[in-house]
Amino acid sequence: MSLFQVIARLSLVGLLAPAVAFAQTPPDPELVAQSQAAAERMRENRDTGLAEFVKDGMALLVIPTLNLDAGPKRDFNDTATRDKFLAQQSMLTRWNHKTDSGLAITVGHGQHKLDVLDTGPIFQTPHGKVTYQVIPVWPGEYQLDRITYHVPKMTIPRMSWHADTSSTAIKEVGMAMMRYRDDDVFKKTGPWSDFKKETDDGLGTGCQVVLKLGGGCDEAAREYRWQRTAQRAVKAGTAELDSAAGLFVDLTFDPIASIKLEAGEVVLTDGFVLMDGQPVLIKQLCEPGGDKVRCPVESLTVERLRTSVEDFRQAPSAESFKMPKLEGVLRDLVYRAPTLLMKPADSATPDVIRAQAK
Repeated sequence: MSLFQVIARLSLVGLLAPAVAFAQTPPDPELVAQSQAAAERMRENRDTGLAEFVKDGMALLVIPTLNLDAGPKRDFNDTATRDKFLAQQSMLTRWNHKTDSGLAITVGHGQHKLDVLDTGPIFQTPHGKVTYQVIPVWPGEYQLDRITYHVPKMTIPRMSWHADTSSTAIKEVGMAMMRYRDDDVFKKTGPWSDFKKETDDGLGTGCQVVLKLGGGCDEAAREYRWQRTAQRAVKAGTAELDSAAGLFVDLTFDPIASIKLEAGEVVLTDGFVLMDGQPVLIKQLCEPGGDKVRCPVESLTVERLRTSVEDFRQAPSAESFKMPKLEGVLRDLVYRAPTLLMKPADSATPDVIRAQAK
């Protein structure tokens, strides 16, 4: 089977699993059984597919991102807490191929459509503050030069126009494209009913709820169930549904780091995440247009998530998630440090990397 056929199979199986999310309350037992069978097929196909990728000429990259399950459970009834979680969950970092347009590595918990040229994470497992994601990659050199995320209940920054042109002397390191999107807002008007046991909704547990393989999805599953409860409350008349403007942010910038992968390699490397309060925009030079605005980026700061094969081995194994073929492939895992293309912000904080124009 060709690599394109394998990826096509993975995409098709993934489309079957969400059906139970739209089940009646209580869920239809037959629909639940169909969804569970589809989830099992997805697991088996992806276990086989990940092994075939390496054998047939792709590389396998293991890279950490934030573990959203680290720390205590969140109170999703608190609007600020839920908004912050949704912003963290939406973030995707993208490594683009240095020469072949379209080839990319997408890392993170956000929604990503599985694509032949950019599969995104296929499996993940958490340990400590990070979640390790396993991603099939076409051979070549990739550069980290794009980050996207969603900010709930946020408007486009107010622009301050000045008569002088001193701001034009500020060098830019990239561009932020921001556009509005509508976010659902639920207002509680009465008591919300729920299942006696959360698993009675037929959605399963952990990553199964959000249609992923592996671990590190407990908080994502809890937030998704909160949404489902809120939607049922709207139908029952104990909640009101409104909308609020949020922002989708697409950052493109000069490359921060690079990694080179050869066919058949199984490589572990360090991850990077955008830090709070970033990026720094040159607001005086923003260009509005309709429902979006384009702003130059003066600088942006990311945190390097250092790792090692020893640390990765402390995470739950692929075999513990019933993926023995992937487990066999990961036995050949080797660590490779990314090449930094930007300097640390300060010698005292070597893992805080600032991208700014030279």
